[in-house]
Amino acid sequence: MSRVRDRLVALASDREGGQIMILTLGLAMVVLALVFVVASVTAVQIERKQLLAVADAAALHAATRLDEAAYFARGDGDVWLTDDGVRSAVEDYLGDHAAALGVPRAAVANPTGTPDGRSAQVTLTTVADVPLIPWVLESVAGGVRLQVTTMARAG
Repeated sequence: MSRVRDRLVALASDREGGQIMILTLGLAMVVLALVFVVASVTAVQIERKQLLAVADAAALHAATRLDEAAYFARGDGDVWLTDDGVRSAVEDYLGDHAAALGVPRAAVANPTGTPDGRSAQVTLTTVADVPLIPWVLESVAGGVRLQVTTMARAG
């Protein structure tokens, strides 16, 4: 009788075999997905910071660039910015430096110009590269669109 009981105990323990492996694989998949999401969000945040740095530099470039036509038209010796001058300076800066600074697809967006004639307001936009899960976001939303706005004061 003890042989039968030993055999039943062995069969009962075999039914539980393998279920820990399924739970372990499930947990590993959840942890891996979490790592992918955290790494992708971090990459998007880093790209946003790069875009903001380029926007700051472009605004500074636009604020320090002299629009000669506006300067001589006024004749009062003050340096005034114009919307066209700011946009042109930002587009020139992006054409020269955007790829080297890590945001090759950056584009000028509205509002870019000068709200008061003394400040250069720059808005840049781009679509962020999501490194680990791009197919998910591109199929749903077409990627992660980033937009930053910054200002620099002339003079």
